[in-house]
Amino acid sequence: MKVRGECEILGVKFKNTFIIYQNNKYLPIEKNADTIISLKKGKNYFNLEKKSKYDQDQIGTNIWDSIIKCILNSNRKRIIIIGPSDTGKSTLTLFIANKLLNKGLRPLIIDSDIGQGELSPPTCIGATILSKQTIDLARVNPDYVNFIGDIQPVGYESRIIDCIKNSYDKLNKNDNITIINTDGFVDNNENNYKIDLIKKIDPDCIICMGENDQTIDLFDSIREEFSGNLNIKIIQGQAPHKEIRKTSYDRRVKRLIKYSNLLKTFTKKVFISKHKVIAIYYQNSFLLSERNTETEKINGIGSKDKIIKDLLNNRNFVRNRFVGLSLKEDYEKIAGFGILKEFNKGYFMIQSSINKFDNIFISDIKLYNDSTSLFR
Repeated sequence: MKVRGECEILGVKFKNTFIIYQNNKYLPIEKNADTIISLKKGKNYFNLEKKSKYDQDQIGTNIWDSIIKCILNSNRKRIIIIGPSDTGKSTLTLFIANKLLNKGLRPLIIDSDIGQGELSPPTCIGATILSKQTIDLARVNPDYVNFIGDIQPVGYESRIIDCIKNSYDKLNKNDNITIINTDGFVDNNENNYKIDLIKKIDPDCIICMGENDQTIDLFDSIREEFSGNLNIKIIQGQAPHKEIRKTSYDRRVKRLIKYSNLLKTFTKKVFISKHKVIAIYYQNSFLLSERNTETEKINGIGSKDKIIKDLLNNRNFVRNRFVGLSLKEDYEKIAGFGILKEFNKGYFMIQSSINKFDNIFISDIKLYNDSTSLFR
């Protein structure tokens, strides 16, 4: 994209420059009347014309100006953004972060959308202290990654809360303003963990995005639970126009692209004995491969060797599982990723980006690096 003149994208100002953008997300661009923006298609450029299809109060980041003013004027420190998929949660997260950077602040972003996150692969929670403005959070290297194991939060609610709190405790050392972007699960039933998350994180600002028939019960429950807390500001955030939101196909393609890029880093073929692995995580549990005091301290449970044996001896279960890998110094911090290809005669064979690890986190996702396909 070629910019002749001045424009602003997600709070970042550009002038007479070229921009490369590879994320398959809609990009809000605010430009001066005399600014010309050209998009490259093949070898040729064509000018981006301003469309009048939408009213200005339905598109662009100007719909969030009041949110920015509230955060800056009232010195909000812990912000949680809640709403269904495709209501602008991740876009608003980055917009707020860029505006804070413009004020000389370094915000902490915790991206807990395990299905459509920007900072980490699907099935994971990524967190980073943003040091410079960007229009594409997917190109930022996270400072901390936790492993959940699936792209849907149902069944993993308690672990998601614990991992968000863990990321916050690990990274928020200088009272950074923290922005927590959540997943799109908004059904207001006993399995919805958003109210429990709010209680655990104790935010001073809750932004509810896209109030509609799908969210009204949950948002009413949040207001009923927390409106009496004078330390918490509850804000209703406007979602972008529904016609500029992603489809389920777009979301699937985005996941495949992230996995495809990750597969390119799996250049190491690692063989490691089961006896050298401290613990194996699967579906909310750390299953101990060997009884020892270190792993029992992690989980407070005894050895589950039989469960491990049953899982690992099932070749259909093992093959092509997407895995996270960590070191014993911080067993929750994912140091690298890989594909579990085989478990045979007490040895794991993992195609990976790293060759040193002590813990294996097994997901519910299977990847096949010959076709870059994602299977559930």
